Amino acid sequence: MTRPYSAARRWRTTATLALSVLCGMPCALAGEFALAVSPPRFELELKAGERSRQVLEITNASPEATVLSTKTADWSLSEDNSVIFHDELQPGSCRPWVAIERRDLSVSGARPHRFRFEISPPADAPAGECRFAIMLEGEEQVSRAKGGPAIPFSARLGVVVYVALGGAAPALSVTGSSVQMVNGKATPVLKIHNSGAAHGRLGGFLSGTDASGKTLEFAPSSLPILAGETRSIALIATRPGDTDTEVQVKYPVTVRGKLEWGKGQTETLDQRFAP
Repeated sequence: MTRPYSAARRWRTTATLALSVLCGMPCALAGEFALAVSPPRFELELKAGERSRQVLEITNASPEATVLSTKTADWSLSEDNSVIFHDELQPGSCRPWVAIERRDLSVSGARPHRFRFEISPPADAPAGECRFAIMLEGEEQVSRAKGGPAIPFSARLGVVVYVALGGAAPALSVTGSSVQMVNGKATPVLKIHNSGAAHGRLGGFLSGTDASGKTLEFAPSSLPILAGETRSIALIATRPGDTDTEVQVKYPVTVRGKLEWGKGQTETLDQRFAP
């Protein structure tokens, strides 16, 4: 296996790709870079000194083989929920514990390619969360808009890996609430703080009746709240029995129910929202 390397540059992914990786949606890019990966993210639990070998399956929907370069990267989540990947080692990075199978590969459309990597935390590794990304980068191409200049570009895809060491776990709490514009809609939003040692995601069963008398169900966004961070989490309103269609909320609305995260952790919510 080849040890990962760092380079003196940083890039920001598009919000669509970044959120698909973090939220566990299928990771695919259309056009020349028609790849999908499975699983879309890894969430592992290890003890210090324990080795874990993992396999990422890469599928190419294009009839032509796609040549990829591979490496690891550190990453962070900005206030606007976009992901920033870093080639250079960040403070406290656990990438020196990671080995990847190879730096270059060609993925044909005939069958999925199984890409292997392993994590080997040392015996004295402290409890906490190790996180990094496996980066897949296509060859540079040139976009030529009619009448415009030739613009070189290359497509990149990042698969996030979380490793909880020594029983590290999230500890989430609600520290505020508001109504904010999310995707053009006034949306109930909770401010969530994570005082634990690992990332967490909110789930739960929430409901409420808005000012028009409609009974609604609410689902928290599945964005990760990283250890030590506070993040705004939207509550997406849908009609009972139709969780695929978002609806407009007529304010004020009181949302009640139980928020859930981690292994059996819950907090009761009874919150009134008004612009």
